[in-house]
Amino acid sequence: MNMKRISLIFVIALLGILLTACSGSGATNAWSGALISGDTVYYAGSSMVYALKEDNGNIIWQYPEKASASRLFFAEPVLAGDQLIVGDYGKLLTSLKTSDGTENWQFTEAKSRYIDSPLVINDLIIAPNADHNIYALDLDGNEVWRFTGGAAFWAKPVSDGVMVYVPCMDHYLYALDSATGEMKWKTDLGASLVARAALDENGVLYLGNLDGGVFAVNAADGTIAWQTKVSGGVWAEPVLHEGKLYFGDQTGNINILNAVDGTQEQFIQTDSAILGRGGLFENGIIFGNEDGELIMVGFTGAKVWTRTLKGNIYGNLQTSGDRLIVIVNNGDEPLVAMDANGNQNWYFSAK
Repeated sequence: MNMKRISLIFVIALLGILLTACSGSGATNAWSGALISGDTVYYAGSSMVYALKEDNGNIIWQYPEKASASRLFFAEPVLAGDQLIVGDYGKLLTSLKTSDGTENWQFTEAKSRYIDSPLVINDLIIAPNADHNIYALDLDGNEVWRFTGGAAFWAKPVSDGVMVYVPCMDHYLYALDSATGEMKWKTDLGASLVARAALDENGVLYLGNLDGGVFAVNAADGTIAWQTKVSGGVWAEPVLHEGKLYFGDQTGNINILNAVDGTQEQFIQTDSAILGRGGLFENGIIFGNEDGELIMVGFTGAKVWTRTLKGNIYGNLQTSGDRLIVIVNNGDEPLVAMDANGNQNWYFSAK
């Protein structure tokens, strides 16, 4: 077992999360998260949620007034109109006013952590929780329906506007009616699912499992169109661009697959695990790894540039226009804003 795998397991122990998967090891995809919306960056950074100015990182507001060890915010916030929805490790789902960060409401019925972000669709907030439930709430925080799976839900759902598709730690990908929560189908994908699924315009879902299996699943009926294997567990959704899938794995490879049949067209080796989703720009896709490296890969598979930040990059990279937001763990600059060429514009630290 190499040192990078050991360090991932050590972080899990610190977070108090027990992962039971075929690979026997892993890490959570909830390493703090950010959302870019217009001129604001919303940042869930451990004990606080911040609204920051997009152009310079100055604080607009922060929540809560006092930090608490029982409430840790790791997943990316999501917008529901003028509400910012944030889940935490204290079992709470909270709606904040985007204008000033004050509370609108809290949903308190969950029994465990919110690991990933909720999905907002058709005036519903659909929130996966580690207590084995998916909770669907209206925009006032009232429960509309809940669905119970066979294990924890760690991944944000995806939707076509009618159905909601939810990966689960019990190895199943579930298809639920978004209005009622009724299950239409479920498909066993062979190992625990912590990665979000990507859904294309033809109704095909793409996602990987913790054993390195990668699947294309027909959204209509849950049948598997193709499956393949990469060298390590997959922790994040692939980036789909012009018929190709781009994603990292736990061994540190950036994989490029043909979306039609799953054949591996190329892989690019890096020195450590890639757990987050890549950030898409006009001239390529940027990935971050556990060693703090940022690697831009062109659409032909060639490296365009690399940069190294002090710390570890675990979470999803966020992009908007020419802006890249990187969350860095175990460093002095926990949120870094860059441009598409890897030049640092500003950083935010609450210290």
